[in-house]
Amino acid sequence: MPIDYTFVKLQDLRLPQPLNADVAASAVRQRGLASATVTFPDGQLTDPERHALTWLLASYAPQEYSPQTNHQILPLTATTVGQVILTYGQGRHATATLVGRGLPAGAEPPSRDLNQLTQSLTNTYDLAAITGPWTVEHLVRLHEALRLVPAPDRSALRGVEIQRVREFAGADGHNKGKFVYERGPWSGSLGTLKITDAIFQDDGTGFYGGASTRACSPSVRDILHEVGHVVESAACRTESRNNAAWAVQSVGGQRYRPAERVPQDAVTEALQLRTDNTALNELGPTLTGAGVKAEYNALLDAIVKVQGWIEAGEKGIYQQESAFEQLKLDVTAKVTQTTWQTYRDEVVRWCDAQILEARWRAKYKTPQGNDITPCLRNFVVFVKKENVRQDVTPYAQTSAGELFAEAYAFWIVDAGAVERHDKRLRDYFDDFQYRRAD
Repeated sequence: MPIDYTFVKLQDLRLPQPLNADVAASAVRQRGLASATVTFPDGQLTDPERHALTWLLASYAPQEYSPQTNHQILPLTATTVGQVILTYGQGRHATATLVGRGLPAGAEPPSRDLNQLTQSLTNTYDLAAITGPWTVEHLVRLHEALRLVPAPDRSALRGVEIQRVREFAGADGHNKGKFVYERGPWSGSLGTLKITDAIFQDDGTGFYGGASTRACSPSVRDILHEVGHVVESAACRTESRNNAAWAVQSVGGQRYRPAERVPQDAVTEALQLRTDNTALNELGPTLTGAGVKAEYNALLDAIVKVQGWIEAGEKGIYQQESAFEQLKLDVTAKVTQTTWQTYRDEVVRWCDAQILEARWRAKYKTPQGNDITPCLRNFVVFVKKENVRQDVTPYAQTSAGELFAEAYAFWIVDAGAVERHDKRLRDYFDDFQYRRAD
Protein backbone atom coordinates (compact mmCIF):
# COMPACT_ATOMS: atom_id res chain seq x y z
CA MET A 1 0.00 0.00 0.00
CA PRO A 2 1.18 3.61 -0.48
CA ILE A 3 2.98 5.27 2.40
CA ASP A 4 0.25 7.56 3.73
CA TYR A 5 1.29 10.56 5.79
CA THR A 6 -1.39 13.21 6.21
CA PHE A 7 -0.68 16.56 7.87
CA VAL A 8 -3.83 18.41 8.90
CA LYS A 9 -3.66 22.17 9.39
CA LEU A 10 -4.61 23.14 12.94
CA GLN A 11 -5.41 26.84 12.78
CA ASP A 12 -9.19 26.32 13.01
CA LEU A 13 -9.04 23.76 15.82
CA ARG A 14 -8.90 24.69 19.53
CA LEU A 15 -9.21 22.47 22.57
CA PRO A 16 -12.58 23.10 24.23
CA GLN A 17 -12.76 24.52 27.73
CA PRO A 18 -13.57 22.86 29.96
CA LEU A 19 -12.13 19.60 28.64
CA ASN A 20 -12.68 16.54 30.81
CA ALA A 21 -13.45 12.84 30.45
CA ASP A 22 -17.15 13.49 29.78
CA VAL A 23 -16.44 16.05 27.02
CA ALA A 24 -13.94 13.68 25.39
CA ALA A 25 -16.32 10.71 25.59
CA SER A 26 -19.12 12.79 24.09
CA ALA A 27 -16.94 13.66 21.10
CA VAL A 28 -16.19 9.96 20.57
CA ARG A 29 -19.91 9.12 20.57
CA GLN A 30 -20.79 11.98 18.25
CA ARG A 31 -18.25 10.83 15.64
CA GLY A 32 -19.48 7.25 15.88
CA LEU A 33 -16.15 5.67 16.84
CA ALA A 34 -16.37 2.10 18.10
CA SER A 35 -13.36 2.73 20.36
CA ALA A 36 -10.88 5.49 21.06
CA THR A 37 -7.61 4.31 22.60
CA VAL A 38 -4.94 6.71 23.81
CA THR A 39 -1.39 5.57 24.54
CA PHE A 40 2.09 6.93 25.27
CA PRO A 41 4.54 4.00 24.90
CA ASP A 42 7.49 5.95 26.29
CA GLY A 43 5.88 7.48 29.35
CA GLN A 44 2.85 8.33 31.43
CA LEU A 45 0.03 10.61 30.29
CA THR A 46 -1.50 13.24 32.53
CA ASP A 47 -5.29 13.37 32.70
CA PRO A 48 -5.45 16.65 30.71
CA GLU A 49 -3.26 15.12 28.00
CA ARG A 50 -5.40 11.97 27.87
CA HIS A 51 -8.61 13.97 27.54
CA ALA A 52 -7.08 16.20 24.87
CA LEU A 53 -5.84 13.26 22.80
CA THR A 54 -9.19 11.48 23.05
CA TRP A 55 -11.07 14.60 21.95
CA LEU A 56 -8.61 15.25 19.09
CA LEU A 57 -8.80 11.64 17.94
CA ALA A 58 -12.57 11.98 17.67
CA SER A 59 -12.48 15.45 16.13
CA TYR A 60 -10.09 14.38 13.36
CA ALA A 61 -11.99 11.19 12.50
CA PRO A 62 -12.75 11.30 8.75
CA GLN A 63 -16.32 12.36 7.95
CA GLU A 64 -16.45 9.61 5.33
CA TYR A 65 -14.67 7.06 7.44
CA SER A 66 -11.84 5.08 5.88
CA PRO A 67 -8.72 3.51 7.44
CA GLN A 68 -5.83 5.98 7.47
CA THR A 69 -2.93 7.21 9.56
CA ASN A 70 -2.09 10.84 10.31
CA HIS A 71 1.16 12.06 11.85
CA GLN A 72 0.30 15.35 13.55
CA ILE A 73 1.70 18.02 15.80
CA LEU A 74 -1.28 18.49 18.13
CA PRO A 75 -2.03 20.56 21.24
CA LEU A 76 -1.80 18.61 24.49
CA THR A 77 -2.77 21.57 26.64
CA ALA A 78 -3.36 25.27 26.03
CA THR A 79 0.42 25.84 26.04
CA THR A 80 2.05 22.55 24.96
CA VAL A 81 2.07 20.36 21.84
CA GLY A 82 3.06 16.79 21.08
CA GLN A 83 3.84 14.42 18.25
CA VAL A 84 0.74 12.26 17.79
CA ILE A 85 -0.03 9.38 15.43
CA LEU A 86 -3.77 9.21 14.74
CA THR A 87 -4.71 5.76 13.46
CA TYR A 88 -8.18 5.09 12.13
CA GLY A 89 -8.54 1.36 11.68
CA GLN A 90 -11.13 -1.11 10.50
CA GLY A 91 -14.46 -1.18 12.29
CA ARG A 92 -14.11 2.47 13.34
CA HIS A 93 -11.55 1.57 16.01
CA ALA A 94 -9.19 4.52 16.46
CA THR A 95 -5.94 5.05 18.39
CA ALA A 96 -3.97 8.17 19.31
CA THR A 97 -0.32 7.41 20.06
CA LEU A 98 1.80 10.12 21.64
CA VAL A 99 5.39 9.56 20.52
CA GLY A 100 6.94 12.68 21.99
CA ARG A 101 6.18 15.95 23.71
CA GLY A 102 7.07 19.17 21.91
CA LEU A 103 8.34 19.37 18.33
CA PRO A 104 10.75 16.75 16.94
CA ALA A 105 14.11 17.88 18.23
CA GLY A 106 16.68 15.47 16.83
CA ALA A 107 20.22 15.36 18.15
CA GLU A 108 21.67 18.54 19.56
CA PRO A 109 23.93 20.20 16.96
CA PRO A 110 27.59 20.86 17.80
CA SER A 111 26.85 24.60 17.93
CA ARG A 112 23.94 27.01 17.62
CA ASP A 113 26.15 29.79 16.34
CA LEU A 114 25.40 30.31 12.63
CA ASN A 115 29.00 30.55 11.47
CA GLN A 116 30.30 27.76 13.68
CA LEU A 117 27.52 25.37 12.68
CA THR A 118 28.05 26.20 9.00
CA GLN A 119 31.75 25.43 9.31
CA SER A 120 31.11 22.27 11.31
CA LEU A 121 28.72 20.86 8.70
CA THR A 122 31.05 21.83 5.86
CA ASN A 123 33.98 20.07 7.50
CA THR A 124 32.10 17.01 8.73
CA TYR A 125 30.66 16.14 5.33
CA ASP A 126 33.48 17.61 3.21
CA LEU A 127 31.05 19.93 1.44
CA ALA A 128 32.16 22.46 -1.13
CA ALA A 129 30.23 25.16 0.74
CA ILE A 130 26.98 26.08 2.48
CA THR A 131 25.66 29.27 0.93
CA GLY A 132 22.59 31.50 0.99
CA PRO A 133 20.40 33.12 3.67
CA TRP A 134 20.35 30.37 6.31
CA THR A 135 18.96 30.76 9.80
CA VAL A 136 20.25 28.80 12.77
CA GLU A 137 16.89 26.99 13.04
CA HIS A 138 17.06 25.80 9.46
CA LEU A 139 20.72 24.84 9.71
CA VAL A 140 19.77 22.67 12.68
CA ARG A 141 17.26 20.88 10.43
CA LEU A 142 20.01 20.38 7.85
CA HIS A 143 22.29 19.03 10.58
CA GLU A 144 19.62 16.52 11.62
CA ALA A 145 19.04 15.36 8.04
CA LEU A 146 22.72 14.84 7.25
CA ARG A 147 23.28 13.13 10.59
CA LEU A 148 20.74 10.48 9.58
CA VAL A 149 22.49 9.66 6.28
CA PRO A 150 23.98 6.16 6.59
CA ALA A 151 27.76 6.22 7.03
CA PRO A 152 28.48 4.37 3.74
CA ASP A 153 26.57 7.07 1.83
CA ARG A 154 28.15 10.15 3.36
CA SER A 155 31.04 10.19 0.90
CA ALA A 156 28.45 11.05 -1.78
CA LEU A 157 28.14 14.50 -0.17
CA ARG A 158 31.80 15.30 -0.76
CA GLY A 159 32.24 18.44 -2.80
CA VAL A 160 28.51 19.22 -2.98
CA GLU A 161 27.38 22.80 -2.38
CA ILE A 162 24.24 23.17 -0.25
CA GLN A 163 22.52 26.39 -1.21
CA ARG A 164 19.61 28.13 0.52
CA VAL A 165 17.28 30.03 -1.83
CA ARG A 166 13.94 31.73 -1.25
CA GLU A 167 12.16 29.96 -4.09
CA PHE A 168 12.74 28.51 -7.53
CA ALA A 169 12.08 30.54 -10.65
CA GLY A 170 9.93 28.76 -13.22
CA ALA A 171 7.65 25.78 -12.86
CA ASP A 172 9.43 22.45 -13.28
CA GLY A 173 7.60 20.48 -10.61
CA HIS A 174 10.03 21.41 -7.84
CA ASN A 175 9.22 23.88 -5.11
CA LYS A 176 10.97 22.56 -1.99
CA GLY A 177 14.36 21.30 -3.09
CA LYS A 178 16.40 20.25 -6.07
CA PHE A 179 19.77 18.60 -6.66
CA VAL A 180 21.41 19.75 -9.87
CA TYR A 181 24.67 18.75 -11.53
CA GLU A 182 26.12 18.75 -15.02
CA ARG A 183 25.54 15.38 -16.64
CA GLY A 184 28.65 15.09 -18.75
CA PRO A 185 32.09 13.45 -18.69
CA TRP A 186 34.05 16.62 -17.84
CA SER A 187 32.21 18.53 -15.13
CA GLY A 188 34.46 20.23 -12.60
CA SER A 189 31.57 20.60 -10.13
CA LEU A 190 30.11 17.87 -7.93
CA GLY A 191 26.70 19.53 -7.91
CA THR A 192 24.49 21.84 -5.86
CA LEU A 193 21.69 20.84 -3.49
CA LYS A 194 19.21 23.72 -3.39
CA ILE A 195 16.72 24.20 -0.54
CA THR A 196 13.84 26.72 -0.54
CA ASP A 197 11.63 28.33 2.10
CA ALA A 198 8.84 25.91 1.19
CA ILE A 199 10.75 22.89 2.50
CA PHE A 200 10.23 24.15 6.07
CA GLN A 201 6.54 25.08 5.79
CA ASP A 202 5.11 21.91 7.41
CA ASP A 203 7.59 21.67 10.29
CA GLY A 204 5.02 22.78 12.87
CA THR A 205 2.21 20.70 11.42
CA GLY A 206 3.34 17.09 11.16
CA PHE A 207 6.28 14.72 11.44
CA TYR A 208 7.70 11.48 10.04
CA GLY A 209 8.66 8.35 11.93
CA GLY A 210 7.89 8.16 15.62
CA ALA A 211 6.50 4.63 15.83
CA SER A 212 9.69 2.59 15.53
CA THR A 213 12.18 5.38 14.85
CA ARG A 214 12.76 8.84 16.25
CA ALA A 215 10.31 11.39 14.90
CA CYS A 216 11.72 13.98 12.53
CA SER A 217 10.41 17.18 10.97
CA PRO A 218 9.01 17.12 7.43
CA SER A 219 11.90 19.28 6.24
CA VAL A 220 14.35 16.60 7.39
CA ARG A 221 12.63 13.96 5.27
CA ASP A 222 12.46 16.32 2.30
CA ILE A 223 16.17 17.13 2.58
CA LEU A 224 16.88 13.39 2.70
CA HIS A 225 14.87 13.02 -0.52
CA GLU A 226 17.35 15.34 -2.21
CA VAL A 227 20.22 13.45 -0.58
CA GLY A 228 18.78 10.36 -2.27
CA HIS A 229 19.50 12.02 -5.62
CA VAL A 230 22.99 12.89 -4.37
CA VAL A 231 23.64 9.25 -3.46
CA GLU A 232 22.15 7.84 -6.66
CA SER A 233 24.38 10.06 -8.82
CA ALA A 234 27.57 9.86 -6.74
CA ALA A 235 29.64 7.56 -8.98
CA CYS A 236 28.66 9.45 -12.13
CA ARG A 237 29.47 12.86 -10.66
CA THR A 238 32.71 11.75 -9.02
CA GLU A 239 34.07 10.16 -12.18
CA SER A 240 33.16 13.25 -14.19
CA ARG A 241 34.86 15.56 -11.69
CA ASN A 242 37.95 13.33 -11.51
CA ASN A 243 38.15 13.41 -15.31
CA ALA A 244 38.09 17.20 -15.16
CA ALA A 245 40.87 17.28 -12.56
CA TRP A 246 42.95 14.86 -14.65
CA ALA A 247 42.53 17.01 -17.76
CA VAL A 248 43.86 20.13 -16.03
CA GLN A 249 46.74 18.23 -14.45
CA SER A 250 47.60 16.59 -17.79
CA VAL A 251 48.68 19.98 -19.15
CA GLY A 252 50.64 20.93 -16.05
CA GLY A 253 47.79 22.72 -14.31
CA GLN A 254 46.89 22.88 -10.63
CA ARG A 255 46.23 19.74 -8.60
CA TYR A 256 42.86 19.79 -6.84
CA ARG A 257 41.66 18.13 -3.65
CA PRO A 258 38.85 15.57 -4.17
CA ALA A 259 36.19 17.96 -2.82
CA GLU A 260 37.41 20.99 -4.77
CA ARG A 261 35.67 22.32 -7.83
CA VAL A 262 37.76 22.44 -10.98
CA PRO A 263 37.24 25.65 -13.01
CA GLN A 264 35.33 24.75 -16.14
CA ASP A 265 37.26 27.13 -18.38
CA ALA A 266 40.50 25.41 -17.36
CA VAL A 267 38.95 22.03 -18.22
CA THR A 268 37.74 23.25 -21.61
CA GLU A 269 41.19 24.58 -22.42
CA ALA A 270 42.89 21.36 -21.37
CA LEU A 271 40.67 19.24 -23.62
CA GLN A 272 41.90 20.98 -26.77
CA LEU A 273 44.46 19.31 -29.03
CA ARG A 274 47.49 21.46 -28.29
CA THR A 275 49.53 21.10 -31.51
CA ASP A 276 51.01 23.99 -33.48
CA ASN A 277 49.83 22.82 -36.91
CA THR A 278 51.14 25.91 -38.71
CA ALA A 279 54.67 25.28 -37.49
CA LEU A 280 54.34 21.59 -38.28
CA ASN A 281 53.24 22.30 -41.87
CA GLU A 282 56.10 24.72 -42.38
CA LEU A 283 58.53 22.07 -41.18
CA GLY A 284 57.51 19.52 -43.81
CA PRO A 285 59.28 20.93 -46.89
CA THR A 286 62.58 21.18 -44.99
CA LEU A 287 62.75 17.48 -44.19
CA THR A 288 65.11 15.07 -45.97
CA GLY A 289 65.32 11.29 -45.81
CA ALA A 290 62.59 8.71 -46.38
CA GLY A 291 62.40 7.62 -42.73
CA VAL A 292 61.96 11.15 -41.41
CA LYS A 293 59.34 11.98 -44.01
CA ALA A 294 57.45 8.74 -43.25
CA GLU A 295 57.26 9.63 -39.56
CA TYR A 296 56.22 13.16 -40.44
CA ASN A 297 53.40 11.90 -42.65
CA ALA A 298 52.29 9.41 -39.97
CA LEU A 299 52.08 12.27 -37.48
CA LEU A 300 50.08 14.41 -39.90
CA ASP A 301 47.71 11.51 -40.57
CA ALA A 302 47.14 11.10 -36.83
CA ILE A 303 46.40 14.80 -36.36
CA VAL A 304 44.01 14.82 -39.33
CA LYS A 305 42.20 11.81 -37.86
CA VAL A 306 41.95 13.56 -34.49
CA GLN A 307 40.54 16.69 -36.09
CA GLY A 308 37.97 14.59 -37.93
CA TRP A 309 36.92 12.98 -34.66
CA ILE A 310 36.65 16.40 -33.01
CA GLU A 311 34.32 17.61 -35.77
CA ALA A 312 32.24 14.43 -35.48
CA GLY A 313 32.01 14.86 -31.71
CA GLU A 314 30.65 18.37 -32.17
CA LYS A 315 27.80 16.72 -34.11
CA GLY A 316 27.20 14.13 -31.40
CA ILE A 317 29.05 11.29 -33.12
CA TYR A 318 31.55 9.64 -30.77
CA GLN A 319 34.22 6.99 -31.27
CA GLN A 320 34.67 3.85 -29.23
CA GLU A 321 37.45 3.55 -26.69
CA SER A 322 39.23 1.05 -28.97
CA ALA A 323 39.67 3.69 -31.70
CA PHE A 324 41.68 5.94 -29.39
CA GLU A 325 43.68 3.01 -28.05
CA GLN A 326 44.58 2.01 -31.59
CA LEU A 327 45.63 5.53 -32.55
CA LYS A 328 47.88 5.67 -29.49
CA LEU A 329 49.53 2.41 -30.52
CA ASP A 330 49.97 3.59 -34.12
CA VAL A 331 51.44 6.97 -33.34
CA THR A 332 53.75 5.55 -30.67
CA ALA A 333 55.04 2.86 -33.05
CA LYS A 334 55.37 5.02 -36.16
CA VAL A 335 56.54 8.36 -34.70
CA THR A 336 59.66 7.67 -32.67
CA GLN A 337 62.19 10.45 -33.28
CA THR A 338 62.73 13.19 -30.70
CA THR A 339 61.92 15.79 -33.37
CA TRP A 340 58.27 14.87 -33.03
CA GLN A 341 58.19 14.04 -29.30
CA THR A 342 56.13 17.06 -28.23
CA TYR A 343 53.57 16.45 -30.97
CA ARG A 344 53.45 12.69 -30.37
CA ASP A 345 53.01 13.12 -26.62
CA GLU A 346 50.21 15.60 -27.18
CA VAL A 347 48.32 13.22 -29.49
CA VAL A 348 48.73 10.46 -26.89
CA ARG A 349 47.52 12.80 -24.10
CA TRP A 350 44.50 13.80 -26.16
CA CYS A 351 43.69 10.13 -26.83
CA ASP A 352 43.94 9.39 -23.11
CA ALA A 353 41.38 12.13 -22.49
CA GLN A 354 39.06 10.66 -25.10
CA ILE A 355 39.43 7.20 -23.57
CA LEU A 356 38.21 8.62 -20.24
CA GLU A 357 35.25 10.22 -21.99
CA ALA A 358 34.41 7.02 -23.89
CA ARG A 359 34.46 5.03 -20.65
CA TRP A 360 32.19 7.59 -18.98
CA ARG A 361 29.71 7.44 -21.84
CA ALA A 362 29.70 3.65 -21.80
CA LYS A 363 28.75 3.69 -18.11
CA TYR A 364 26.28 6.55 -17.99
CA LYS A 365 24.63 6.76 -21.41
CA THR A 366 21.92 4.47 -22.72
CA PRO A 367 21.88 3.40 -26.40
CA GLN A 368 19.17 6.04 -26.87
CA GLY A 369 21.55 8.73 -25.55
CA ASN A 370 19.78 9.23 -22.21
CA ASP A 371 21.61 9.64 -18.92
CA ILE A 372 21.27 6.90 -16.31
CA THR A 373 23.56 5.99 -13.45
CA PRO A 374 24.46 2.36 -12.65
CA CYS A 375 22.80 2.85 -9.26
CA LEU A 376 19.49 3.88 -10.83
CA ARG A 377 19.76 1.22 -13.54
CA ASN A 378 20.23 -1.43 -10.84
CA PHE A 379 17.22 -0.06 -8.95
CA VAL A 380 15.00 -0.06 -12.04
CA VAL A 381 15.95 -3.68 -12.80
CA PHE A 382 15.15 -4.66 -9.21
CA VAL A 383 11.76 -2.92 -9.24
CA LYS A 384 10.75 -4.49 -12.54
CA LYS A 385 12.08 -7.96 -11.74
CA GLU A 386 10.37 -8.10 -8.34
CA ASN A 387 7.26 -6.26 -9.55
CA VAL A 388 7.59 -3.76 -6.69
CA ARG A 389 4.69 -1.30 -6.59
CA GLN A 390 5.86 2.19 -7.51
CA ASP A 391 3.14 4.06 -5.61
CA VAL A 392 5.30 4.65 -2.54
CA THR A 393 3.93 8.21 -2.78
CA PRO A 394 2.18 10.04 -5.63
CA TYR A 395 5.44 11.88 -6.40
CA ALA A 396 7.36 8.60 -6.55
CA GLN A 397 5.33 7.65 -9.60
CA THR A 398 6.62 10.53 -11.73
CA SER A 399 9.97 8.87 -12.59
CA ALA A 400 12.39 6.14 -11.57
CA GLY A 401 14.69 8.74 -10.05
CA GLU A 402 11.93 10.15 -7.85
CA LEU A 403 10.85 6.65 -6.83
CA PHE A 404 14.40 5.97 -5.65
CA ALA A 405 14.67 9.28 -3.78
CA GLU A 406 11.27 8.89 -2.09
CA ALA A 407 11.97 5.30 -1.05
CA TYR A 408 15.46 6.23 0.18
CA ALA A 409 14.18 9.10 2.34
CA PHE A 410 11.38 7.01 3.86
CA TRP A 411 13.77 4.11 4.47
CA ILE A 412 15.86 6.41 6.64
CA VAL A 413 13.08 8.12 8.61
CA ASP A 414 10.54 5.28 8.80
CA ALA A 415 11.83 1.96 7.51
CA GLY A 416 8.73 0.27 8.90
CA ALA A 417 6.55 2.25 6.52
CA VAL A 418 8.67 1.05 3.60
CA GLU A 419 8.32 -2.51 4.83
CA ARG A 420 4.55 -2.17 5.02
CA HIS A 421 4.59 -0.96 1.43
CA ASP A 422 6.81 -3.83 0.28
CA LYS A 423 9.25 -5.76 2.46
CA ARG A 424 11.48 -6.45 -0.56
CA LEU A 425 11.96 -2.72 -1.00
CA ARG A 426 13.11 -2.32 2.57
CA ASP A 427 15.44 -5.32 2.22
CA TYR A 428 16.92 -3.73 -0.90
CA PHE A 429 17.98 -0.67 1.08
CA ASP A 430 18.83 -2.55 4.29
CA ASP A 431 21.30 -4.64 2.30
CA PHE A 432 22.71 -1.56 0.51
CA GLN A 433 22.01 -3.26 -2.80
CA TYR A 434 21.79 0.17 -4.44
CA ARG A 435 25.52 0.64 -3.84
CA ARG A 436 26.65 -2.54 -5.57
CA ALA A 437 26.22 -1.23 -9.10
CA ASP A 438 28.73 1.55 -8.41
